[in-house]
Amino acid sequence: MRLFYLKPALDLRRVPGYTKKRMEHFYRNTGYFFLVLIVFVALGFYYPYFSLFPEFKSITVLIHIHALALMAWVCILIAQPLLIRYQKFELHRTLGRFSYFLMPLVIITLIGVVRAQYQEGIEQKMTRLQSFKAVFTSFAAIFTILFYYLNAIANIRKGKVALHMRWMICLFLEFIPPTLGRTLGYWFGIRQVYTYSISIGLGATILGLLIVADKKRKMNYMPYMVALSLYVVVDAAWLAMGHPM
Repeated sequence: MRLFYLKPALDLRRVPGYTKKRMEHFYRNTGYFFLVLIVFVALGFYYPYFSLFPEFKSITVLIHIHALALMAWVCILIAQPLLIRYQKFELHRTLGRFSYFLMPLVIITLIGVVRAQYQEGIEQKMTRLQSFKAVFTSFAAIFTILFYYLNAIANIRKGKVALHMRWMICLFLEFIPPTLGRTLGYWFGIRQVYTYSISIGLGATILGLLIVADKKRKMNYMPYMVALSLYVVVDAAWLAMGHPM
């Protein structure tokens, strides 16, 4: 039972150095930047999901649950930095505790969706390797999303607010490829090999700029370096597999 024990949420107001002047000077508008994710979600999932309202033909219960969990997570991801900016610490902690239950739901349903897509490829007479290639980026995202989230939670539990924030930014950037990529694909007819590369390139550019900014201010930019390295590894593996689509 100890596995399910959760420490009392950290009181951010009592963390040394956690002041608006020190903590929010460079990142104070992060929440507003996160709002772009709503646009990408709305456009990227309009044709495969939202446009099917209200019948939602061919949409399974699993996809519905995944969509609701993902939209709830996006809302929390955007709200959290805004709550800190306006010093709504209690609500920030409440949403943080709720994420302990929401993130596992996101991961579990994502695994189910990726598995269903893999099986669909097999049914369409694709080889197992071809089907795996088609879902590889989504498969890799399961691990990177969980990795960033666990690091963010581990650091906030230790009172390392700055690192917590950076891991959450890395987590935000992980949602750029599937949302922006779908937007470019569905609305502009661009092939996946290009949409994914553009999305990864955008994420890598943002990470590079953040590394430079933190280095100039003598801040710990280690999470960004890790995220950038994972971008390179996953993208290189995807290209080595023959970028199937």
